[in-house]
Amino acid sequence: MSAVRRSSRPRPKKRRRRKGPAPLARVLLVLMLLGVVAGVVLLVSAALRGGEEESVTITVEQGDTLASVAEKLDEAGVVSSSTLFELQARLRGSATQLKPGQYKLVPGASGEEILSTLSSEEEDVSTFEITLPEGLTLAQVARTVESEGGIPAAEFEAAASRTDYGYAFLEDPAIKSTEGFLFPKSYEFEKGTGAEGMVDRFLQQYLIETEGLDFRAAQERFTLTEHQLVTVASLVEKESANPEERPKVASVIYNRIRAGMPLQIDATVQYALGEPKENLSLADLKVQSPYNTYQNRGLPPGPIASPSRESLMAALEPAETDYLYYVLEADGRKHFFTNDYDEFLAAKAEAGR
Repeated sequence: MSAVRRSSRPRPKKRRRRKGPAPLARVLLVLMLLGVVAGVVLLVSAALRGGEEESVTITVEQGDTLASVAEKLDEAGVVSSSTLFELQARLRGSATQLKPGQYKLVPGASGEEILSTLSSEEEDVSTFEITLPEGLTLAQVARTVESEGGIPAAEFEAAASRTDYGYAFLEDPAIKSTEGFLFPKSYEFEKGTGAEGMVDRFLQQYLIETEGLDFRAAQERFTLTEHQLVTVASLVEKESANPEERPKVASVIYNRIRAGMPLQIDATVQYALGEPKENLSLADLKVQSPYNTYQNRGLPPGPIASPSRESLMAALEPAETDYLYYVLEADGRKHFFTNDYDEFLAAKAEAGR
Protein backbone atom coordinates (compact mmCIF):
# COMPACT_ATOMS: atom_id res chain seq x y z
CA MET A 1 0.00 0.00 0.00
CA SER A 2 1.33 3.32 -0.93
CA ALA A 3 1.24 6.03 1.64
CA VAL A 4 -1.10 8.96 1.08
CA ARG A 5 0.99 12.00 0.55
CA ARG A 6 -0.10 14.86 2.73
CA SER A 7 0.31 18.33 1.36
CA SER A 8 2.88 20.37 3.11
CA ARG A 9 0.99 23.57 2.34
CA PRO A 10 -0.49 25.11 5.43
CA ARG A 11 -4.27 25.24 5.68
CA PRO A 12 -5.74 28.65 5.04
CA LYS A 13 -6.99 30.35 8.18
CA LYS A 14 -10.74 30.83 8.45
CA ARG A 15 -11.72 34.44 8.15
CA ARG A 16 -13.62 35.77 11.07
CA ARG A 17 -16.83 37.52 10.06
CA ARG A 18 -17.04 41.08 11.25
CA LYS A 19 -19.90 41.16 13.70
CA GLY A 20 -22.71 43.76 13.16
CA PRO A 21 -25.53 44.67 15.53
CA ALA A 22 -27.17 41.63 16.96
CA PRO A 23 -30.85 41.04 16.03
CA LEU A 24 -31.88 41.99 19.56
CA ALA A 25 -30.09 45.33 19.31
CA ARG A 26 -31.85 46.12 16.05
CA VAL A 27 -35.23 45.35 17.60
CA LEU A 28 -34.44 47.61 20.54
CA LEU A 29 -33.42 50.42 18.17
CA VAL A 30 -36.70 50.15 16.27
CA LEU A 31 -38.66 50.12 19.52
CA MET A 32 -36.82 53.23 20.71
CA LEU A 33 -37.66 55.07 17.49
CA LEU A 34 -41.30 54.01 17.75
CA GLY A 35 -41.31 55.21 21.33
CA VAL A 36 -40.03 58.63 20.32
CA VAL A 37 -42.73 58.94 17.64
CA ALA A 38 -45.40 57.77 20.07
CA GLY A 39 -44.15 60.26 22.63
CA VAL A 40 -44.40 63.11 20.15
CA VAL A 41 -47.93 62.03 19.22
CA LEU A 42 -48.95 61.83 22.87
CA LEU A 43 -47.47 65.25 23.63
CA VAL A 44 -49.22 66.80 20.65
CA SER A 45 -52.46 65.06 21.58
CA ALA A 46 -52.20 66.32 25.14
CA ALA A 47 -51.49 69.84 23.96
CA LEU A 48 -54.55 69.70 21.75
CA ARG A 49 -56.90 68.93 24.62
CA GLY A 50 -59.26 71.74 25.57
CA GLY A 51 -61.35 72.10 28.67
CA GLU A 52 -64.16 69.70 29.49
CA GLU A 53 -67.16 71.28 27.77
CA GLU A 54 -70.33 70.31 25.99
CA SER A 55 -70.02 69.01 22.46
CA VAL A 56 -69.91 71.40 19.54
CA THR A 57 -70.84 70.76 15.92
CA ILE A 58 -68.13 71.07 13.29
CA THR A 59 -68.89 71.00 9.57
CA VAL A 60 -66.26 69.62 7.19
CA GLU A 61 -67.12 70.81 3.69
CA GLN A 62 -66.26 69.05 0.45
CA GLY A 63 -62.91 70.50 -0.61
CA ASP A 64 -61.83 71.58 2.88
CA THR A 65 -58.08 71.22 3.41
CA LEU A 66 -56.41 69.93 6.54
CA ALA A 67 -55.39 73.51 7.34
CA SER A 68 -58.94 74.87 6.99
CA VAL A 69 -60.37 72.06 9.16
CA ALA A 70 -57.67 72.68 11.78
CA GLU A 71 -58.60 76.37 11.78
CA LYS A 72 -62.30 75.53 12.30
CA LEU A 73 -61.41 73.28 15.24
CA ASP A 74 -59.21 75.98 16.76
CA GLU A 75 -61.87 78.71 16.39
CA ALA A 76 -64.52 76.44 17.95
CA GLY A 77 -62.26 75.68 20.91
CA VAL A 78 -62.08 71.96 20.11
CA VAL A 79 -58.28 72.10 19.89
CA SER A 80 -55.90 74.61 21.41
CA SER A 81 -53.60 74.80 18.39
CA SER A 82 -54.39 74.35 14.69
CA THR A 83 -50.66 73.89 13.98
CA LEU A 84 -50.31 71.02 16.47
CA PHE A 85 -53.46 69.40 15.12
CA GLU A 86 -52.03 69.50 11.59
CA LEU A 87 -48.78 67.99 12.87
CA GLN A 88 -50.57 65.12 14.56
CA ALA A 89 -52.72 64.48 11.47
CA ARG A 90 -49.60 64.21 9.32
CA LEU A 91 -47.81 61.96 11.83
CA ARG A 92 -50.88 59.74 11.90
CA GLY A 93 -51.22 59.76 8.12
CA SER A 94 -54.73 61.28 8.32
CA ALA A 95 -54.02 64.42 6.32
CA THR A 96 -56.07 63.26 3.34
CA GLN A 97 -58.57 61.06 5.16
CA LEU A 98 -60.93 63.68 6.63
CA LYS A 99 -64.51 63.02 5.50
CA PRO A 100 -67.02 65.79 4.66
CA GLY A 101 -69.97 66.01 7.04
CA GLN A 102 -71.14 67.39 10.37
CA TYR A 103 -69.56 66.03 13.53
CA LYS A 104 -70.22 66.44 17.23
CA LEU A 105 -66.88 66.92 18.97
CA VAL A 106 -66.00 67.42 22.63
CA PRO A 107 -63.26 69.97 23.37
CA GLY A 108 -61.87 67.64 26.04
CA ALA A 109 -61.22 64.84 23.52
CA SER A 110 -57.69 63.92 22.48
CA GLY A 111 -56.32 64.74 19.06
CA GLU A 112 -56.39 61.02 18.26
CA GLU A 113 -60.10 60.81 19.07
CA ILE A 114 -60.87 63.91 17.01
CA LEU A 115 -58.97 62.55 14.01
CA SER A 116 -60.71 59.17 14.30
CA THR A 117 -64.08 60.91 14.31
CA LEU A 118 -63.31 63.14 11.34
CA SER A 119 -61.94 60.19 9.37
CA SER A 120 -65.03 58.03 9.90
CA GLU A 121 -68.10 58.47 7.73
CA GLU A 122 -70.11 56.57 10.33
CA GLU A 123 -69.65 59.42 12.81
CA ASP A 124 -71.41 61.95 10.58
CA VAL A 125 -74.37 63.32 12.55
CA SER A 126 -77.82 63.85 11.08
CA THR A 127 -78.79 66.49 13.65
CA PHE A 128 -77.09 69.42 15.33
CA GLU A 129 -77.83 71.59 18.35
CA ILE A 130 -78.09 75.36 18.74
CA THR A 131 -78.41 77.03 22.14
CA LEU A 132 -79.79 80.54 22.44
CA PRO A 133 -79.14 82.08 25.88
CA GLU A 134 -81.58 84.63 27.31
CA GLY A 135 -81.05 88.25 26.36
CA LEU A 136 -79.49 87.90 22.91
CA THR A 137 -80.19 90.46 20.23
CA LEU A 138 -81.19 89.33 16.74
CA ALA A 139 -77.64 90.05 15.53
CA GLN A 140 -76.18 87.95 18.36
CA VAL A 141 -78.58 85.11 17.55
CA ALA A 142 -77.38 85.29 13.94
CA ARG A 143 -73.75 84.93 15.05
CA THR A 144 -74.68 81.99 17.29
CA VAL A 145 -76.47 80.29 14.39
CA GLU A 146 -73.41 80.81 12.21
CA SER A 147 -70.99 79.34 14.76
CA GLU A 148 -73.18 76.41 15.84
CA GLY A 149 -75.21 75.75 12.70
CA GLY A 150 -72.93 76.82 9.88
CA ILE A 151 -75.44 79.24 8.32
CA PRO A 152 -73.95 82.65 7.45
CA ALA A 153 -75.02 85.34 9.93
CA ALA A 154 -76.12 87.66 7.10
CA GLU A 155 -78.37 84.95 5.66
CA PHE A 156 -80.01 84.34 9.04
CA GLU A 157 -80.45 88.07 9.70
CA ALA A 158 -82.21 88.45 6.35
CA ALA A 159 -84.63 85.62 7.24
CA ALA A 160 -85.19 86.96 10.77
CA SER A 161 -85.88 90.47 9.45
CA ARG A 162 -89.07 89.20 7.80
CA THR A 163 -92.36 88.89 9.66
CA ASP A 164 -94.41 86.86 7.14
CA TYR A 165 -94.20 83.53 8.99
CA GLY A 166 -97.95 83.25 9.60
CA TYR A 167 -97.99 84.04 13.33
CA ALA A 168 -100.67 86.36 14.71
CA PHE A 169 -98.25 87.94 17.19
CA LEU A 170 -96.19 89.27 14.24
CA GLU A 171 -99.13 90.95 12.45
CA ASP A 172 -98.77 94.27 14.30
CA PRO A 173 -97.71 96.87 11.67
CA ALA A 174 -95.22 98.30 14.20
CA ILE A 175 -93.20 95.05 14.09
CA LYS A 176 -90.32 95.32 11.62
CA SER A 177 -88.48 92.08 12.43
CA THR A 178 -88.58 89.05 14.70
CA GLU A 179 -86.39 90.81 17.30
CA GLY A 180 -87.58 89.75 20.76
CA PHE A 181 -89.53 86.71 19.53
CA LEU A 182 -86.61 84.32 18.88
CA PHE A 183 -87.17 82.36 22.05
CA PRO A 184 -84.07 81.47 24.13
CA LYS A 185 -83.69 77.70 24.48
CA SER A 186 -81.59 74.73 23.30
CA TYR A 187 -82.78 73.39 19.94
CA GLU A 188 -82.04 70.32 17.84
CA PHE A 189 -82.25 70.65 14.08
CA GLU A 190 -82.00 68.16 11.27
CA LYS A 191 -78.96 68.53 9.08
CA GLY A 192 -79.77 70.74 6.12
CA THR A 193 -82.23 73.01 7.99
CA GLY A 194 -82.01 76.48 6.48
CA ALA A 195 -82.25 79.96 7.99
CA GLU A 196 -86.01 80.26 7.46
CA GLY A 197 -86.61 76.88 9.08
CA MET A 198 -84.62 77.94 12.13
CA VAL A 199 -86.43 81.27 12.46
CA ASP A 200 -89.76 79.47 12.21
CA ARG A 201 -88.72 76.99 14.93
CA PHE A 202 -87.67 79.82 17.28
CA LEU A 203 -91.01 81.55 16.68
CA GLN A 204 -92.91 78.32 17.32
CA GLN A 205 -91.15 78.05 20.67
CA TYR A 206 -92.23 81.58 21.59
CA LEU A 207 -95.82 80.52 20.92
CA ILE A 208 -95.38 77.39 23.06
CA GLU A 209 -93.69 79.20 25.96
CA THR A 210 -96.22 82.04 26.11
CA GLU A 211 -99.25 79.76 26.09
CA GLY A 212 -101.05 80.36 29.37
CA LEU A 213 -99.63 83.86 29.88
CA ASP A 214 -102.40 86.44 30.13
CA PHE A 215 -101.34 88.99 27.54
CA ARG A 216 -104.89 90.24 27.09
CA ALA A 217 -105.24 91.32 30.73
CA ALA A 218 -101.88 93.11 30.64
CA GLN A 219 -102.77 94.81 27.35
CA GLU A 220 -105.95 96.21 28.91
CA ARG A 221 -104.24 97.16 32.18
CA PHE A 222 -101.31 99.04 30.62
CA THR A 223 -102.87 99.96 27.26
CA LEU A 224 -100.00 98.28 25.43
CA THR A 225 -99.79 95.84 22.54
CA GLU A 226 -98.21 92.40 22.82
CA HIS A 227 -95.22 93.77 20.93
CA GLN A 228 -94.82 96.57 23.49
CA LEU A 229 -95.16 94.13 26.39
CA VAL A 230 -92.39 92.01 24.87
CA THR A 231 -90.37 95.23 24.61
CA VAL A 232 -90.85 95.82 28.36
CA ALA A 233 -89.82 92.20 29.03
CA SER A 234 -86.65 92.68 26.97
CA LEU A 235 -85.73 95.74 29.06
CA VAL A 236 -86.32 93.76 32.25
CA GLU A 237 -84.19 90.90 30.88
CA LYS A 238 -81.24 93.18 30.22
CA GLU A 239 -81.54 95.10 33.50
CA SER A 240 -81.58 92.22 35.98
CA ALA A 241 -80.21 88.69 35.96
CA ASN A 242 -82.06 87.97 39.21
CA PRO A 243 -85.54 86.52 38.50
CA GLU A 244 -86.78 87.60 41.93
CA GLU A 245 -86.01 91.26 41.15
CA ARG A 246 -87.56 91.37 37.71
CA PRO A 247 -91.14 92.19 38.81
CA LYS A 248 -89.70 95.19 40.71
CA VAL A 249 -87.71 96.32 37.66
CA ALA A 250 -90.89 96.07 35.57
CA SER A 251 -92.75 98.18 38.14
CA VAL A 252 -90.11 100.91 37.88
CA ILE A 253 -90.48 100.96 34.08
CA TYR A 254 -94.29 101.35 34.30
CA ASN A 255 -94.06 103.89 37.13
CA ARG A 256 -91.61 106.09 35.21
CA ILE A 257 -93.74 105.94 32.05
CA ARG A 258 -96.82 107.00 34.05
CA ALA A 259 -94.82 109.82 35.63
CA GLY A 260 -93.64 111.03 32.22
CA MET A 261 -90.02 110.34 33.12
CA PRO A 262 -87.48 109.01 30.59
CA LEU A 263 -86.56 105.41 31.35
CA GLN A 264 -82.80 106.09 31.11
CA ILE A 265 -81.93 102.42 30.66
CA ASP A 266 -78.30 101.88 29.63
CA ALA A 267 -79.14 98.69 27.73
CA THR A 268 -81.19 100.70 25.23
CA VAL A 269 -78.14 102.85 24.47
CA GLN A 270 -76.02 99.72 24.06
CA TYR A 271 -78.59 98.45 21.55
CA ALA A 272 -78.59 101.76 19.70
CA LEU A 273 -74.78 101.66 19.43
CA GLY A 274 -74.93 98.20 17.88
CA GLU A 275 -72.09 96.70 19.91
CA PRO A 276 -72.02 96.44 23.73
CA LYS A 277 -69.52 98.61 25.59
CA GLU A 278 -68.29 97.98 29.12
CA ASN A 279 -68.73 101.64 30.07
CA LEU A 280 -70.91 104.20 28.34
CA SER A 281 -69.59 107.72 27.88
CA LEU A 282 -71.60 110.94 28.13
CA ALA A 283 -71.40 111.13 24.33
CA ASP A 284 -72.90 107.63 24.11
CA LEU A 285 -75.86 108.71 26.23
CA LYS A 286 -76.55 111.48 23.70
CA VAL A 287 -76.52 109.21 20.62
CA GLN A 288 -79.39 110.02 18.29
CA SER A 289 -81.58 106.92 18.08
CA PRO A 290 -85.25 106.16 18.81
CA TYR A 291 -83.92 103.37 21.05
CA ASN A 292 -82.02 105.77 23.31
CA THR A 293 -84.24 106.08 26.39
CA TYR A 294 -82.07 108.89 27.76
CA GLN A 295 -83.09 111.07 24.82
CA ASN A 296 -86.64 109.77 24.26
CA ARG A 297 -89.52 109.27 26.68
CA GLY A 298 -91.60 106.12 26.74
CA LEU A 299 -90.69 102.72 25.37
CA PRO A 300 -88.23 102.17 22.52
CA PRO A 301 -89.78 101.17 19.15
CA GLY A 302 -89.32 97.47 19.83
CA PRO A 303 -87.57 94.79 21.89
CA ILE A 304 -83.83 95.06 22.43
CA ALA A 305 -83.31 91.32 23.10
CA SER A 306 -85.07 87.99 23.41
CA PRO A 307 -86.54 87.81 26.92
CA SER A 308 -86.96 84.68 29.04
CA ARG A 309 -90.35 83.46 30.19
CA GLU A 310 -89.59 84.91 33.66
CA SER A 311 -89.06 88.37 32.19
CA LEU A 312 -92.25 88.07 30.15
CA MET A 313 -94.15 87.16 33.31
CA ALA A 314 -92.63 90.16 35.12
CA ALA A 315 -93.75 92.48 32.31
CA LEU A 316 -97.29 91.08 32.46
CA GLU A 317 -97.51 91.01 36.26
CA PRO A 318 -95.14 93.61 37.76
CA ALA A 319 -94.77 94.12 41.49
CA GLU A 320 -97.04 96.72 43.12
CA THR A 321 -94.54 99.42 44.09
CA ASP A 322 -94.00 103.18 43.93
CA TYR A 323 -90.31 102.76 43.03
CA LEU A 324 -88.87 105.13 40.44
CA TYR A 325 -85.15 104.33 40.76
CA TYR A 326 -82.84 101.39 41.21
CA VAL A 327 -79.08 100.92 41.27
CA LEU A 328 -76.90 97.81 41.33
CA GLU A 329 -75.31 97.43 44.75
CA ALA A 330 -71.55 97.14 45.25
CA ASP A 331 -71.63 93.33 45.47
CA GLY A 332 -73.15 93.17 41.99
CA ARG A 333 -75.79 90.68 43.13
CA LYS A 334 -78.90 92.76 43.65
CA HIS A 335 -80.37 96.20 43.14
CA PHE A 336 -81.38 98.88 45.62
CA PHE A 337 -84.90 100.22 44.86
CA THR A 338 -86.37 103.52 46.00
CA ASN A 339 -88.83 106.28 45.06
CA ASP A 340 -86.58 108.99 46.53
CA TYR A 341 -84.02 110.63 44.24
CA ASP A 342 -81.67 111.59 47.10
CA GLU A 343 -81.69 108.00 48.39
CA PHE A 344 -80.92 106.84 44.87
CA LEU A 345 -77.93 109.21 44.59
CA ALA A 346 -76.62 108.10 48.00
CA ALA A 347 -76.94 104.43 47.09
CA LYS A 348 -75.27 105.09 43.75
CA ALA A 349 -72.34 106.80 45.47
CA GLU A 350 -72.04 104.00 48.01
CA ALA A 351 -71.94 101.43 45.21
CA GLY A 352 -69.26 103.47 43.44
CA ARG A 353 -71.34 103.91 40.30
